[in-house]
Amino acid sequence: MVTIRKNLTYLDHYPRKDHGQNFLSNDKLINKIINFIISKKIDRVVEIGPGLGAITDKLKQADKKLMLICIEKDKKLFEYLQKKYSNVTNFKIINKDVLKIDLKEYVNNKTLIFGNLPYNIATKILIDYADSFMGSNTKALFMFQKEVADKIIAKKTKKSQLSTKINCFFDIEEFLNLNQSDFWPQPKIKSTMLHIIPKKTQFNIENMQKLDAFLSLAFQSNRRKLINNLSIEYDKSLLLKKFNFLKIQDNLRPENLTPDQYLNLFNIL
Repeated sequence: MVTIRKNLTYLDHYPRKDHGQNFLSNDKLINKIINFIISKKIDRVVEIGPGLGAITDKLKQADKKLMLICIEKDKKLFEYLQKKYSNVTNFKIINKDVLKIDLKEYVNNKTLIFGNLPYNIATKILIDYADSFMGSNTKALFMFQKEVADKIIAKKTKKSQLSTKINCFFDIEEFLNLNQSDFWPQPKIKSTMLHIIPKKTQFNIENMQKLDAFLSLAFQSNRRKLINNLSIEYDKSLLLKKFNFLKIQDNLRPENLTPDQYLNLFNIL
């Protein structure tokens, strides 16, 4: 924490709320993250928002051959890291907004995308990642607000349009829970890091917009029965036949179906 403050003072920079800058300061957890990433036997990491380089430093120390591509929106932090790693091999830093670039340009077949994501855009980054890398070999290790992470994992009654879509195409593992005191400045909420692994799928990505529209319709109202939500666009007698064929009860609410059930239903409607 002292080092973070010292470096920020040197840069005449204070953490920006609009960039969601809460720097990970717990060395024990940083080492745990490093060990986890290295254990995945990858040869490239794309790091979103490296900040002052807490993870970056130790990744390069752990594996000098690892190609590390950092994406940093903040101009001051970009210039700081660019200078700091100017003589480091297998390193590249990009001064852009991650939501305005195509991450597929920076990955290979053995890449992990890592990010202590700004809470205000974490969901958007997740959706971009999901749309870009479903069915691929590109895994992710993302930090989320704990409440958001719980919704993504979809523990029982917390299923949503987002969690259903993500769980259709990705296996989600809860890797690490973090307290407010693990960061500086301290956020008001707890955080959770999720390991996200693409499933092998034959789903045609061109149908993704149709699937998004289908799930949006399905989750239009969580209080209504799923069949009533879907009957806005589909004939109810047809829905009853398809529900019966898939052995889905017609009195279930949107949150009661599994991701696979949603995919199967979408595919036969």
